[in-house]
Amino acid sequence: MHDGNMASTSQSAKDYVKNARLHLVRELRNLSVILENLYQQGVLCDEEVSKIQAERDGYDKTRKILDSVTKKGEAACYVLLKIIDMTRKRTLERPPLLPEKSSEAPTESKKFDLHHWISCFSFKDTHVDVNYLQGPRPCHRYQEKLKSKVKKISNEFWLTSKTLFGGNKKPDLSYTSLVLDTEESVSPCKIKKLKKKKSNMSRPKKLRKYIPEEKPDISPTELLETDKNILLVGKPGIGKTTLTHEMLRLWAERESKELDYMFYFDMRETSHIRNAKSLEELLFGVFCEPDEGKDEVLQDILRHSDNVTIIFDGLTDLCSSVVEKLLKKDLLPLAKIIITCRADDEDEDLFSGNFDRVEVKGFSEQTIKTYLSATLGEDQTKVLSNLELITLCHVPMYALMVAACFSSKDAPQPCTITEIYINIVRFFLQINSKTKKKDLNSFIKTKREEILSLAEVAFLSAERKTVNLTDLPCEDSCVLSFLKPLLIKEAVTETITTYAFLHYTVQEFFAALWLLKNPDKIRDVYQQCLTEEKKHMKHLIPFMCRLLNEKSPSLMKHLIPDKDLKNTSNWFFKELINTFLPHLCEQEEADTEDILFLCQCLYESQSPEACIYLLDKLDYHLDLSGESLDPYPCCAVAYVVTQSKERKILMNLEDVIISEQGMRQLFGCLENVEWCDPLPRQMWEIFLVSEEQMDFVSLLSLDGNQLHLPVDGEKHLFERAVEIIQRMPTKVNVCLYWDRETSACQSLCESLLEALLFISSLSFRGPESWSQEKYHGTLEREQKRLFMDLCLKAALHDGPNFYNLLQSGP
Repeated sequence: MHDGNMASTSQSAKDYVKNARLHLVRELRNLSVILENLYQQGVLCDEEVSKIQAERDGYDKTRKILDSVTKKGEAACYVLLKIIDMTRKRTLERPPLLPEKSSEAPTESKKFDLHHWISCFSFKDTHVDVNYLQGPRPCHRYQEKLKSKVKKISNEFWLTSKTLFGGNKKPDLSYTSLVLDTEESVSPCKIKKLKKKKSNMSRPKKLRKYIPEEKPDISPTELLETDKNILLVGKPGIGKTTLTHEMLRLWAERESKELDYMFYFDMRETSHIRNAKSLEELLFGVFCEPDEGKDEVLQDILRHSDNVTIIFDGLTDLCSSVVEKLLKKDLLPLAKIIITCRADDEDEDLFSGNFDRVEVKGFSEQTIKTYLSATLGEDQTKVLSNLELITLCHVPMYALMVAACFSSKDAPQPCTITEIYINIVRFFLQINSKTKKKDLNSFIKTKREEILSLAEVAFLSAERKTVNLTDLPCEDSCVLSFLKPLLIKEAVTETITTYAFLHYTVQEFFAALWLLKNPDKIRDVYQQCLTEEKKHMKHLIPFMCRLLNEKSPSLMKHLIPDKDLKNTSNWFFKELINTFLPHLCEQEEADTEDILFLCQCLYESQSPEACIYLLDKLDYHLDLSGESLDPYPCCAVAYVVTQSKERKILMNLEDVIISEQGMRQLFGCLENVEWCDPLPRQMWEIFLVSEEQMDFVSLLSLDGNQLHLPVDGEKHLFERAVEIIQRMPTKVNVCLYWDRETSACQSLCESLLEALLFISSLSFRGPESWSQEKYHGTLEREQKRLFMDLCLKAALHDGPNFYNLLQSGP
């Protein structure tokens, strides 16, 4: 209460009403709201309400209300004042806009401000939560109907995504935080320079650039509560629609006493919107019709447009005169408008100044991890270990498809990378064309020319190592959904639009499509991959390998005749292997990266025949030494190895680093591998240096409960071995490797001594290159020397260990 209004605090509610009677009669509005609340609070009965409603005009009704209430005394007048206070937005004229808030009491010399008047009354703090009606009952019922409608829309939106997940693996999908940027977008004249810089980056850096940086949080709640119009701009699939559905949910579920309205229009379904000739047709005909009091509801919306929020999702053009009038504030001047659109559909003349621009940039790196954890659980590591996939997931719709592919019961675990891209393409075409799943294959055939024309542009740009797509002949909206526009200001009066794929790997995928349509170019690309200048073209080949496969999900057979694909497949893999294997042989040291690349290609192809052809060429010897193997390369290697049914494979894992998940993949193929030196020792070194929780029990079971160690190794290696030996439920056999004529290091002796009680036996091996005489002589000498060192140390430390060592000695 203001200091200047002390006189008013001493007035009773009855006097306060009497003193303002003249102004209340003149300015009180929405009498039906006041009457309904007086009836609800038990101040007026049915008969009294009927008599008031029978009065000729509003002034007479107001007088009758005031007379009836004041006759009932202080308590009734207090309820009336409380009703006016709680419903002032609708029952009083709008307050005048003042340069600053005044603390003076209203006087007759000024226009009487009822908003100020009611705020000066001192209400008792009764702590009673009374739900006052803010408008006519039909309006409240319509608000409830709108809330049910938008809840249904939001639930159906998430259900559509949820159905992509197979079996019992359906996650509880909900809104995941997006990077929202209110800063000015990059100047168009700088785009060329930025893109040129990006093309000169290494591939990992280039891919990481796609993930947006974290920004100060802007929540959907803040966007919903601001009274400003909002323009949500972003590339396809980046989360604009998801954000609007979260705002719909928040509005429908929030507990508010306000009478407000929210409408949502999917502008991709324009036929009904175009046909709407009036505001009533748009709101009630297209979206949701009131069950009662349609005129009353419409009048409330028109009178109180500041309580209206309208979302136009996916606005591309002003498809309706009603929509245009709404955007220009001709119909509902105070309504809040929320628009989503792509950058190339942004109308500067229409939106500039009237809208707060918010760019939706997708998932940050942390949000990607949060999303994958929610959708995949422990399986998220299959994605997080693959840089291409994790950066692809910055686009929420791509992240959805990645998660769905890895969780599907119908897909192998893990599925091939190319299958994810095929599903992304199919899903984008489906949702942007509103095509049913059963009709999708037929639809793809109808878009054959458009898809292949996009593929050609993708190939030409990939060849030039640029993401800018120039001379794009296709203007089909479904096909353009894979692209984001880049607006380049060429002159003061000229801005041209060029395009780029949402992710560079999607461009490579489409480029691979075009190569399969033009198989005479494939051999040239193979040769280009061997050069420093064009080695980036190698990333197209794994995509082609899978696209030649006829299994589901299908794509190529709807774009290219089966006969042509079959003819290409007949020579494709042999040509691929024969191109890269001579390249390997010409190098002084075998390039294990190229061997892994061929394994990756053959895994994508799922072709056992091609795997056997490669293994024959390698004489069944896979040298992977010096590599750091993520789960996906391990999966590819395991697939190739398991195709060898007749002959076991020699595998070299010297100085290899493998994750726990990658090792699980390799374990599945070891029955096809020769378990002979030095592989056991290499495997144990991989396990012991790893910081992850490795499955040591399974490794011990492969070789008669035997642990393999080099005699000349790092102290950490031996300390880790002691930890493992002491944890095992049974005693362990230890095999020591000499690869040169040196004595066992002190760290090994100390470690063996510490673990002696847990060791069942010690054995020794040397390299195959030693002659038999040297082999036995050296090993026998070093074995005795090591044994004597151990005996001496054991005797000095404690007797039981010494006795145990004597029992197992040579």
